[in-house]
Amino acid sequence: MPEMFLDMTDGRAARQIQGSLIAYMSLFARLPNMFMVDDDEYWFVSNKPAPGDIILRAEWLEAEVEERMEAMFKQIGQYTDQLGWMVFPSDKPSNLGKRLEARGMPAGRGGNWLWADLTKSIPEPKVSNQFHIRRVIDDPMMAEWTRISGEGFGNNDLGCFYDAYARHGYGSDAYSLHYIGYLGDTPVTSSTLLDAGGCATVYDLSTPPAYRQQGFGSALMYFMMQEIRKRGYNDTWVWSSDMAKTTYRKLGYVDADFGLREHDWHK
Repeated sequence: MPEMFLDMTDGRAARQIQGSLIAYMSLFARLPNMFMVDDDEYWFVSNKPAPGDIILRAEWLEAEVEERMEAMFKQIGQYTDQLGWMVFPSDKPSNLGKRLEARGMPAGRGGNWLWADLTKSIPEPKVSNQFHIRRVIDDPMMAEWTRISGEGFGNNDLGCFYDAYARHGYGSDAYSLHYIGYLGDTPVTSSTLLDAGGCATVYDLSTPPAYRQQGFGSALMYFMMQEIRKRGYNDTWVWSSDMAKTTYRKLGYVDADFGLREHDWHK
């Protein structure tokens, strides 16, 4: 039986997602060995599994698209041999996706895209009464966030996340906010709330294996959803891993099609 997706291909939500992803990747700009172009095209190369390598925008004239594409691939090829290209409904020309398919770059959904209506009441997950959540407010806490997040993502080296987020800061003007969930004094889960691009969403929800199946990730996600609603948003979305998809669905998220498609480029 084919999967069912909420149809959200009207373009508004996709524009917000595009803006959010660009804001997220741009946090890492100008770190060592990371490269970004932000003009009528946007691409980012980190040379690391996270935050990754991706093209997120192209707005080219129809008559120039092939020339611009070749020039972009040549420039990107100086830094990496492959990356994903996320094509959004607002990208130009309107047949960009078909042009990529004609080049042998078939389209896919690019992962699990989920959407939640924040005006609906969702039961709060049950968790130990020793569990509590704190926002990261300084560099020592950011170092703790980085360690816990890395453990949750398979002991990946997330040093660049510390560098990017510590540089971004923790003040009232920060649009990237980071949270740690504690069981007593022990950090057990972590995540980031990004308020940018006309929307707010959660990135990098992570729980180390030793603390999974105890509701900590769900409790932190529920807290983040309430924080997003307090910021005046009636809905939110998330780009989910396969493992986290069930957690999000229990919190009211549904599978959605925002009209964006991912293509893979290889040098």
